[in-house]
Amino acid sequence: MSSSIVNENDFKSHKISVYEPFSNFLLGTEEEKRFDLTLLDVIQFAGHACPSMVGAFLISQRVIKELFPTGVCVRGDVEIDIPSAATQGATGPISNVFGFIFGAWAETGFGGLNGQFVRRGLVRYSVSDLPPGVFRFRNIKTGACVDAFYNPGLAPFEAQEQESFQLQWRRKIKSILEHPDAVLKIQVVSKGR
Repeated sequence: MSSSIVNENDFKSHKISVYEPFSNFLLGTEEEKRFDLTLLDVIQFAGHACPSMVGAFLISQRVIKELFPTGVCVRGDVEIDIPSAATQGATGPISNVFGFIFGAWAETGFGGLNGQFVRRGLVRYSVSDLPPGVFRFRNIKTGACVDAFYNPGLAPFEAQEQESFQLQWRRKIKSILEHPDAVLKIQVVSKGR
């Protein structure tokens, strides 16, 4: 049974490469400006592992492949539209993970330095022209835009009698990680320039 329970090695094996141009401008070391974020980093940032936090990471990973041909996320280069309010369900925690990865925030983001490195206003909530459950990501520099659809309920999973809630939770997360194509769909809205 333990092999079907998610563990920290599962979390560590999922990575996103990030470039932080603001750190580069401020003469940050190579490790400060170019680094990998793992799913374990996101779990630690959020304080727990759950389908929403895992989903936010998987969405980010797939979106980065579409919006950045190099496969490296450039922080501050992505706008995110979300159809729900920040306080609805897991929207706030999910968008916090997006902020952590993309450097995109609503009103709490950095206001910029001489018009550069702006992180404020890159996330918009309650966007009425998006269907429920869709997250729209737009590369500000290229215009490339994708929609992400995530439904953790589509992961193959059967609850086991006499199994604790916590074990079922961990098995569900493992199933999501093993079946990302079942729970996540990406649709290209615009290829950009």
